[in-house]
Amino acid sequence: MTEASDYNPWEHMKWELDLDSFEFIISAFEEYNRESSSDWLWPEDIEEISMSMKSEGDLTSAQKSEWIDFAKSICANDSISISENTFTIIGKYGSKFTFDASLEFSRWLSPNSLSSHEIGLSNIKRGIRNKHILGDYMANLEASSASWKIETGSEYDGLGFQNFPEHMSSLELKEYEAYSTHIFPSGETFIESISLMINHLIEDEEIWNILHQQEVDRRKFNEEYDRKWPNGRPDDWMYL
Repeated sequence: MTEASDYNPWEHMKWELDLDSFEFIISAFEEYNRESSSDWLWPEDIEEISMSMKSEGDLTSAQKSEWIDFAKSICANDSISISENTFTIIGKYGSKFTFDASLEFSRWLSPNSLSSHEIGLSNIKRGIRNKHILGDYMANLEASSASWKIETGSEYDGLGFQNFPEHMSSLELKEYEAYSTHIFPSGETFIESISLMINHLIEDEEIWNILHQQEVDRRKFNEEYDRKWPNGRPDDWMYL
């Protein structure tokens, strides 16, 4: 956007959306910079409109730059689409990945599951365990299990496993546990972490290497478990 332009980006914002959703925030960056010929600018007062952007405190200049780069890369890539807080990524080999992302709770999880885990995610963020309240405790466990999980869209065998894609035929294992598709954050901030993961999803190779190694580790753990306790784990296993 330039000062000489008559274009008013605020008239084109998607005000019908949840103002804290990724779809609204990314679209706000895009509209604000629609007429920018070079470097994108920070949308004026966007963090006051979408309060979840500063849930961890006021944004620094470095964090704002990180946001600008993130929004610009999302808008420039046709392989990425966002509906409210649900991301869909099409990898370069045709793999389809989906996940929900939450700014408020700084994590991603299974697609279309964010609303069902809000109580548990809120408790986790505030450090509330509530073991004495069964409903809250179960909500916390379910939200924790769902955190960092993505959906890979791979072929499902009906027995709890999914196939690694054909373009990863060099992998030793050919299947992975359908439940075990957690991609843990690797950046210093949430935006850096989600950017790195999205890059892996688009690249469509390293993400499968990560899942393959996790499956190797999972099977190794189970083998050691069965060898140590062939008749089942005793109740006091933690003290043995």
